Amino acid sequence: MRLFLLLIISVSLLFVVSCKPDKQECHDPSNKDCDNYDPCYGQNPVKAEILLAQKGDLGAFVGEYVVYINEDNRFPKTEIRFSCPLEGAKYTWTLGAETISSQTFERNFFSVPFGSYSVKLIVEKAPNKQCFPTDDGLDTFIKTFEIVPVCSLAITGVFKGKWDNSILDSGLISLRSFNTSINSFDSCTLGAFRLTNLQGKNDTLEAFRGIISNQEFINYHPNHAGIGNANFKINLSDNTVLFDYYIGSKHYVFRGRKYSN
Repeated sequence: MRLFLLLIISVSLLFVVSCKPDKQECHDPSNKDCDNYDPCYGQNPVKAEILLAQKGDLGAFVGEYVVYINEDNRFPKTEIRFSCPLEGAKYTWTLGAETISSQTFERNFFSVPFGSYSVKLIVEKAPNKQCFPTDDGLDTFIKTFEIVPVCSLAITGVFKGKWDNSILDSGLISLRSFNTSINSFDSCTLGAFRLTNLQGKNDTLEAFRGIISNQEFINYHPNHAGIGNANFKINLSDNTVLFDYYIGSKHYVFRGRKYSN
């Protein structure tokens, strides 16, 4: 009987061990202990890449409040951050008549004419010859961007959609800039902002603490009786929008699509 029990236990242990995955099995190309290890996995040749972001600063209203909004190539008159994601290289930027050698820098475009501009970047870095035998460690890239009136930004205009948790079928919301010196005059300049029908009641609200870029509008005014904290975004690939905002203490979410400029 004891022999029979020992036999059953031995067979059971053998079955359990055989069902366990082989600890030596490995399929991670970044792991040197794996059969499919690839020393070039995740490596890249030396490449000049330019990232642009719009700097938004509401410090005059609320103290230290700075945001960077990643954009591609369209901006209002604003301050722009230029950066290269490649680490540990020698950087040579050319912007107009200026040459810059840092990985990241910022310049303001408040007083320039509307139009197209370009920035050039040359990067130099010791190449990984093992993975990229033809890489000479030198690359150049030129990026073009536009400075446009506020009314030419994608986030301004009229938008059609629906509010979450609302009995309304649909509605139209508009976001426009206006000239604060004349207060009610629509303008293509950076001033304050007029937002209509945010509550679905044909209401009109004004925002004086807004940051606007091509794809995003941010308002920072917590606990304000009118338009409070707000974040409006548009997806440029299909013109869909998501507006998330507060009016007083009430939270609204509006989803839709751009209807007209």
